[in-house]
Amino acid sequence: MRCAPILALAIAACGAGSPETRFETQPAKNLVGAWDATLSLVRPYQLELNEPAAKRICGTIAFVANHQARGGSSQTGDSTHLGVYDMDLALLGLDWLGDNGFPEAVATFVDDYGTPVNTVGDSVAIVLNPGSRERIVLLGRYGVEEIRGGWTAQSSRGTAGGSFSMTPHVDARNQSPSCSEFH
Repeated sequence: MRCAPILALAIAACGAGSPETRFETQPAKNLVGAWDATLSLVRPYQLELNEPAAKRICGTIAFVANHQARGGSSQTGDSTHLGVYDMDLALLGLDWLGDNGFPEAVATFVDDYGTPVNTVGDSVAIVLNPGSRERIVLLGRYGVEEIRGGWTAQSSRGTAGGSFSMTPHVDARNQSPSCSEFH
């Protein structure tokens, strides 16, 4: 019994520093808020009749925390974040059914193999329009002040894909050049 206080003191003395110090050195991995997003098309659908209007689009994705992740709807499942987006996916040849549904986005933290994890990880999976017949999945990894990765869309026309990046939303007055310059 006399060893317990000594053991506790030894563990405290050998700790990695205060929690504040540890958290300050890690990049923020919270999706809550607005993000500036860029999607670039690398592989258009194989069965596409027309060339997509653009090879790159920009827009905004905004998320809130899903406080009811456990037992949520079948579409949101255990997603850690729920959101909406403002991007013209049709310019990339996506949204081919002209779905007039709500532009929904759901996000889940994943491991390196795309398997959902219960804690905040270095990777995230974002699904655009999870209830639609055209599944668009963005798999990305956190960097300093950004998320980068690849996206895949699957439909009856085949599989399309490309790359994406997301950065925290900037003030509209100081925004970078528009995506229209990259068509």
